[in-house]
Amino acid sequence: MPKKIILDVDTGGDDAVAILLAGHHPELQLEAVTVTHGNGPLLTTLDNTLRVIEAGELSHIPVFSGADRPIVADPIPTKPVQRSMLPLPSSTFTPQPQRAAEFLIDYYLSPQGPSTCYVPLGPQTNLALALRLEPKIAERIPSITTMAGAYIEGNTTPSAEFNVLADPEAAHIVFTAGIPITMFGLEVTAQALLSLDDAEELGKRGTIWAEIASRIIKDEVLWFMNNLGWDGGQIYDACAVAALVDPLILETQPMHVAIELFGQHSRGRTVADISGYHKNPPNVNVGVRIDRDRFMEILFEGLS
Repeated sequence: MPKKIILDVDTGGDDAVAILLAGHHPELQLEAVTVTHGNGPLLTTLDNTLRVIEAGELSHIPVFSGADRPIVADPIPTKPVQRSMLPLPSSTFTPQPQRAAEFLIDYYLSPQGPSTCYVPLGPQTNLALALRLEPKIAERIPSITTMAGAYIEGNTTPSAEFNVLADPEAAHIVFTAGIPITMFGLEVTAQALLSLDDAEELGKRGTIWAEIASRIIKDEVLWFMNNLGWDGGQIYDACAVAALVDPLILETQPMHVAIELFGQHSRGRTVADISGYHKNPPNVNVGVRIDRDRFMEILFEGLS
């Protein structure tokens, strides 16, 4: 039986690939997509999401518009590549009238809630708002698999990964809610780089969604090559979705992870007790290693 999931996205390139993979892999049943601020303003991330849903032939999946800003702070600056419009046709698809936080409350209080994994791939504002409105859903969400954080080095500051820094207070609410969490951080996504050849091969798989993913991945990879001098690029969010298909691709280590909210140089850091030396009870299964070959198999399986 396919695993039921809800994606929460701030759609840029890697979110788009994750949506297509989640929506088409036979081992997954994508119940809904909720959208938040993050890579760009909500109007941009929502528009990108609707473009992916329609172009990727996933219009049967409901989309819910969510938070347009962090809970406390102002939105953090983003790069042009993050907030750019995806190269897909404008969508005629429209979001549901209900807002994302309200939908999450209703869904997880329903009978199907306890069998559906929640998968935040951007700032965690939507779930944080839902938890504040209805704390009972913490007991109804069976697990969270999230692309968030870094236990060594960030990518937006030396301390912080983008999704957490974009709303640290929301991440704090989610990470302290008592829900089982698996964290896909930068240390893992950097082990699963894709090349231009990988993108080219994916584009030959004969589906419109493979062709879309191929074009988006090429653009992402070229950014990493041109701006960072890397040999390939990270498609961060697709890694988390792949682990829902086959959890064995990810090696995890239980750690206590706290979200730094106040530090001048460390706000947004996922502060992990890596060795366990400080004796804090683990609250997160932190990814430390990914099977890159199996990740690629899952990506091609789902998009072919």
